[in-house]
Amino acid sequence: MKTMRANLRTLCFLLLLGASACGTENTTGGGTEPAAGNGVGKKGTDPNVVIHNLGDPDKLNPLTSQSADASYIQQQIYSPLLEYDPITLELVPHVAVSRAEVKEINEGEFAGGMSLTFEIRPEAVWDNKAPITAADVEFTIKAVKNPKVNAASLRPYIEFIDRFVIDPSNPKKFTIFSKERYFLAESSIGGLYILPKYAYDPNNIMGKFTVEQLDNPKSTAALSVNPDIKRYADFFNDGKFEREVGSVVGSGPYTFKEWKLSEYIILERKADWWGDKVKDAPLVKAYSPKIVYKIVSDPVPAVAQMTNEELDVMVGIKPESYIELKQDKEFNRVFELSTPDQFAYLYLGFNMKDPKFSDKRVRRAFAHLVNREDVITSLYQDLAIPTNGPINPKKPYYASELPLINFDPAKAKALLEEAGWKDTDGNGIIDKNINGKQVEMKVVYKYNQGNPIRKNIGLLLQEEAKRVGIDLQVVSREWTVYLEDTKRRDFEIMSLAWVQGPGLDDMKQIWHTSSDSPDGSNRVGFGSEVSDKLIDEIRVTLDDKRRNELYLELQKIIYDEQPYVFVCVPSERISIHRRFNAEGRKTSSLRPGYTPHLFKAADGK
Repeated sequence: MKTMRANLRTLCFLLLLGASACGTENTTGGGTEPAAGNGVGKKGTDPNVVIHNLGDPDKLNPLTSQSADASYIQQQIYSPLLEYDPITLELVPHVAVSRAEVKEINEGEFAGGMSLTFEIRPEAVWDNKAPITAADVEFTIKAVKNPKVNAASLRPYIEFIDRFVIDPSNPKKFTIFSKERYFLAESSIGGLYILPKYAYDPNNIMGKFTVEQLDNPKSTAALSVNPDIKRYADFFNDGKFEREVGSVVGSGPYTFKEWKLSEYIILERKADWWGDKVKDAPLVKAYSPKIVYKIVSDPVPAVAQMTNEELDVMVGIKPESYIELKQDKEFNRVFELSTPDQFAYLYLGFNMKDPKFSDKRVRRAFAHLVNREDVITSLYQDLAIPTNGPINPKKPYYASELPLINFDPAKAKALLEEAGWKDTDGNGIIDKNINGKQVEMKVVYKYNQGNPIRKNIGLLLQEEAKRVGIDLQVVSREWTVYLEDTKRRDFEIMSLAWVQGPGLDDMKQIWHTSSDSPDGSNRVGFGSEVSDKLIDEIRVTLDDKRRNELYLELQKIIYDEQPYVFVCVPSERISIHRRFNAEGRKTSSLRPGYTPHLFKAADGK
């Protein structure tokens, strides 16, 4: 899933400060590097890129989409002010001329806060050749802040913005003012995809409101019933901005040309893209004339198609398939395999508002029924590491002192009995009286179709659950339907993963009670006044030592409450066709792990 963009997010979704480089392992399994200018494999020097997708993305609107897969496609269509360098993991300019000029403010209206000043590149223009201006950035911020727009997962990252001021002498320069010193201010605004105001607000509806009005808690009630707010949200939330050719418009190098559901999405390189005129930014380049995202929902035929060179890029290869491919010399002559580290974690989430899961002892019992060692060894072929919480184990504020919850069915059974779950009628299924009704522990475990690891985790859990009197059913759902289920809280146990960023973590999107809303990301219903206060304090604490202490306190609460079973941090498993240049093929711990717009066929110009 997605948090702001994959590199912003979480955020992921959804870019973060303090990035530290993370090593990658490149394992070619004995292949040889083709000489420059020579074709390789059956596709020779074909410059187009075909990328495997397990399913359709939920939508292509970067402000309202919820899936990480969608954000990877959006990276080619839209542009942010800043982006992360996939190799150094440092923030670098994209649409902006440079990183933000950040100032602490110690007096006046914004005392105790900060300001950030950006300037947009002179070359940056929209497809209609109109310049990208500060007004487009301001509009995009207003669209996110519109309370009726389905962008709740992004709002925590821009709520620090209290005022937006455009330089009267330069329409490409602007300053953001904040009354607080938000620790992710630069990366959050820097990672926001900028939308063209002329296309996404042609009637200037959001121009009727200031950032201050949209940000003022006192005006929330009035805004929620304001006809213009609703009229704009209805317009923006419309499906045409999600998948309609001609309406999905950005300033990135590629144009959205076609989407055939369950088959493919086609992007075409713009003939006269503004980035071609930029000389000082290697990442602001694009070589592939066409990028095709081919949807193959079953990973087995997907590997077969890759071997037959019908696919050029595949991520998330089944671990057992990856190990087999490493030993295949012919495959390695044509494809390069790598396993970069990931800033992501796999989890099982509980619907804490369901009476069966309202007791943390029940949630902890399920955690004791997950055999992480078996999952990592058997399902991931040791291409994963265990974790105990939402912070990546490589980060300095990861709570390493919290012990991993061990596989212990006897402990699980004891916890369930302690919580009042016993087999009172002798039918083999434990039950409990809840609100005057005898309820059996019958549970549905949901996962997304085409993901064998999540399926097999469910089957392993099903077997262990049965031993302690739990009737657990394993159910698959098509990806977009599955996301909608989780959004509607139509689940008991769900299996998903969060994609994060390489820097500091803002916990608000996923763990704050304010994010427990229909399109918010706190889908399990976690949180209290205590945890909310910690999250809010983390966001404005600039002292590393104190912030790390707060992170540890929050992790302890999450660990104790067990809203998720934190399963593991998997390594990515990537295959890329060797006809593309070695520089473009470099993989990264930054999802999706590759940069298709930098792929250049061996004799490409």
